[in-house]
Amino acid sequence: MQELIGWILLIIGSVLYIVQIISSTNFELAQQLGIQESAEHTDPLLQRSERYTAYWDLVTLLWLPLAGALMIINHQWWPIVSLIGGVIYLDASGREAAKNISFRHEGIKTGTNKQKKTFFASYILMLVIAIAVITYSISILIERL
Repeated sequence: MQELIGWILLIIGSVLYIVQIISSTNFELAQQLGIQESAEHTDPLLQRSERYTAYWDLVTLLWLPLAGALMIINHQWWPIVSLIGGVIYLDASGREAAKNISFRHEGIKTGTNKQKKTFFASYILMLVIAIAVITYSISILIERL
């Protein structure tokens, strides 16, 4: 089970990380690829916020793919790294959802309906991954005590 979870974290985490690399280095390309909200359907404030968030994500979102790799090779530190990665994903998913809801509440354009659904689905996916990884990591750490 550990190896399967490791591969899931490595693959999904790496895809999300690559999305942030693209968003950080070429935001317009990210918009064209549909991994960022389109310029014509979003306010400049949202675009600026997403661009700056992508920069920060380059630092924070690397933990879960790293955790996945450590799980695959059964490195002794994988539960701690997974716990850190899970907590970061938990925070990021909730914070992004709250930010987006507050923008909508204030009348800021946040993309097309399809984009809104897609990005909220990614927040939910991150939340599910976070809860699963946190729970699994804690259970292994407790076993090791």
